[in-house]
Amino acid sequence: MFYIHPQSVANLFYNCVHSMAEISNSTLTSYNYNAHHGANLIDQVSKAIVVLFPRGILIAGYNMTGDLLMTKYTEYKDALPVWILDFFEHRFIDEPLLKAGEKVEAIFIASDKYLLVPDEIYNSEDATSWLHKIFFIESNETIENYHVHEDKARYLYTCPGTIKNVANRYFPKAQVMPLGSYQFFRPYKTDAVVQCCISADHVYATVYKNKTLYWHQIFTYQNAEDIAYQINLMCKQYRINTDNMELQATVIHNALNNVVQDLTQYFPKLKYGNNAEGYASSKDWECTAALLQQLYACAS
Repeated sequence: MFYIHPQSVANLFYNCVHSMAEISNSTLTSYNYNAHHGANLIDQVSKAIVVLFPRGILIAGYNMTGDLLMTKYTEYKDALPVWILDFFEHRFIDEPLLKAGEKVEAIFIASDKYLLVPDEIYNSEDATSWLHKIFFIESNETIENYHVHEDKARYLYTCPGTIKNVANRYFPKAQVMPLGSYQFFRPYKTDAVVQCCISADHVYATVYKNKTLYWHQIFTYQNAEDIAYQINLMCKQYRINTDNMELQATVIHNALNNVVQDLTQYFPKLKYGNNAEGYASSKDWECTAALLQQLYACAS
């Protein structure tokens, strides 16, 4: 029996905007990784995944055996509203990796409105009601339900309805999941394991202790100290000895590597994913490659 209470951030809501505002190239920032140079690299991609963030999109392509070949992250400036439909639809249409929509295996949604409920006490209407009490849910947001099978729990999260509909049109075969879904597994090597996925402004974190899911939280941060504070607070609450704890951290693009590096000051045993150095030929992208390999495994 476990109870997980999400961070109360009802005052931090986003507007799911179907906006006709133009997003010029000057407002966009992109980060790219290719496993090797070659004109035919994209032709070797047999599977792809997409991760949707409030102001960005992460795309990754893999070969037949699941090796990461290329990835691209694109975001627009935070001065613009979140979830601008035009931005995402243009990426769906224009990105070469997404030209063959049937290759997209999964679409992961990075939502900060969520609720994790054990199966034994789960009631659909009650859970939906609680989600509305904790967060401000826009009228054009849908509430999705993901089943965490191994932990016998239901994960409710929100998704911009208009963007989901467009994504389903371009990628009808893709399964839709919350970003944190890859973190729900039972590690056996250590007493406690913390997994963190770090985006531009949020951390998606999950903790297992003695093979049991203890904690899952999505929280905002400004620097590595904010992340370290949240993790140490959790360790104190659940009596986890940091000396016996394994911390795995990944980032959504290489410009965030400095956050992970700063975290090593507080957690010297921090790992850049699961043996991430074996995933990417470029060490600069190993923290992101580790995340993308875990997302691939989750979608497979």
